Amino acid sequence: MTSRCLLPLLAFFSLAAGAGEPDAAQKRASLVVEGEDPTEEPSPPIPQGDERRIIGDYIRDNSTPIRECYEKRLRESPTLQGKLVTRFDIGPSGRVIGATADGIADRELIVCVVTAVRNFEFDKPHSGGKLRIAYPFKFEPRPAK
Repeated sequence: MTSRCLLPLLAFFSLAAGAGEPDAAQKRASLVVEGEDPTEEPSPPIPQGDERRIIGDYIRDNSTPIRECYEKRLRESPTLQGKLVTRFDIGPSGRVIGATADGIADRELIVCVVTAVRNFEFDKPHSGGKLRIAYPFKFEPRPAK
């Protein structure tokens, strides 16, 4: 198994290890999955103009796995709702190289959404470097018909 595959598993298991300790951190769940580049450097720029629009369109067009994450969790927790903010970097190749999410205290939803975001593949950034993205997803149950 490659180190790339192990990183999400390690993050998941490190979160699970503290599951029996109720504290303030559990009230506001978050998950961090580190990318392959652990060096300290300045934050990547935020996309602007057409590049920003294209990235937003891509996320909306490819959000089916995100909706499926929510619908699965909704079956187990029917009142689950709120805004989950994903933050991730797009690397020079267009692949997501790190991802976090916070805002809803449901660990399984966060793990599922972060995993889906890490599978996104964008066009290469115009700058040739990395881009920093923060994208909110608003989750609310659909009204009964």
